[in-house]
Amino acid sequence: MRDLSWRWLRSTYLTTPVLLRSIPVGIVIAAGVVATSWTHTLLSDHQDLVVHTYEAIDTTKDVLIGLDDAETGQRGYLLSGDRRYLDPYNKALTRLADLRGTLKAHVSDNREQIARVATLDAMIDDKLGELRQAIAVHDSDGFDAARRLEIAMMERATMDGIRRVIGAITESEKALLSARQSEVDRDETRIRIVAILVGLASFLTRAAIELYLARNGMGGAGPQRRNS
Repeated sequence: MRDLSWRWLRSTYLTTPVLLRSIPVGIVIAAGVVATSWTHTLLSDHQDLVVHTYEAIDTTKDVLIGLDDAETGQRGYLLSGDRRYLDPYNKALTRLADLRGTLKAHVSDNREQIARVATLDAMIDDKLGELRQAIAVHDSDGFDAARRLEIAMMERATMDGIRRVIGAITESEKALLSARQSEVDRDETRIRIVAILVGLASFLTRAAIELYLARNGMGGAGPQRRNS
């Protein structure tokens, strides 16, 4: 019958060669797992920031498109008097309300961008106010009065100012994107370096142990089976 006592197990499987072969290599592997997990966490965080920045850039573009759609619908109504043109105008207003909230959320971690978006928000309110006023004047006083008001409003160049602010927001986000993409590239390099170092450390540790065991006459094949 096989002897399964602790003494037998210790003398057979927990010998000095076995422990020297397993413990140091295990420590190296454990350290490698920790380092790899850390670098993957960094990579994931920085990739999320890159995606977040792309979303902010896309949102600024969508805000400008929404304003153009609202302006186009409003002018179509002023020229034709057909209230069907107010459908895309009203849809653009609804879409803009969502986009403005989304843009604020996207830049909430950047003080300079928060200030720019606040400026943009006020300018959008001004522009939408101009559009509403022109529609109201058209309904009360007719096309000619609305047209004169439109010409006066065009001199304010509100949309030009909006485009400049959106351009500044977009350029700032692009600069952030470049920096964040560089971080992702560095993280990917770190992951490759960690994998190489862990493999190399494991190999060198095992080689050093085998050399030590061989020099001290402990390089046997491992535990031997005993028959009762």
